[in-house]
Amino acid sequence: MTLGANYKARLLPLGPDGTPGPGDPIVVQFNPATYSTLWNITWAEVGQSLQWTKSSAGDLVLTLNYDSYEARTDVRSMTEKFKQQLDPGESKAQQAAGCLFQWGKMTYKGVVASIKEDFSLFLADGTPVRSVITLTLKPWPQSA
Repeated sequence: MTLGANYKARLLPLGPDGTPGPGDPIVVQFNPATYSTLWNITWAEVGQSLQWTKSSAGDLVLTLNYDSYEARTDVRSMTEKFKQQLDPGESKAQQAAGCLFQWGKMTYKGVVASIKEDFSLFLADGTPVRSVITLTLKPWPQSA
């Protein structure tokens, strides 16, 4: 058994109420190369000093690699699902596109802040065959 074989990272689209919504999970080709998390710390000016007011979970930034070189096909056919399923403008929903990121025991519930795709390898005719998706998620709103 290959280490990590049962722990393929995936993103599950969420409905407006934060529960799994329509659409198939997006299972990544390769588990994240890197990810980073951010904590937000809020300060308020009190006179001539600062006073801590709150700390909260911040963004999750995922770096996901895709490669279709061996198949000699356009890598965008593998990555277009990110925009199709996670961009509210694509679905005409006009609301935050939420998703649940799962990778083994690691989970993060958030809304898509940005999707960036960088292409780094091409066939002779210019067809992109390798890309890196950088997906930034903001935390899902917490109930009061």
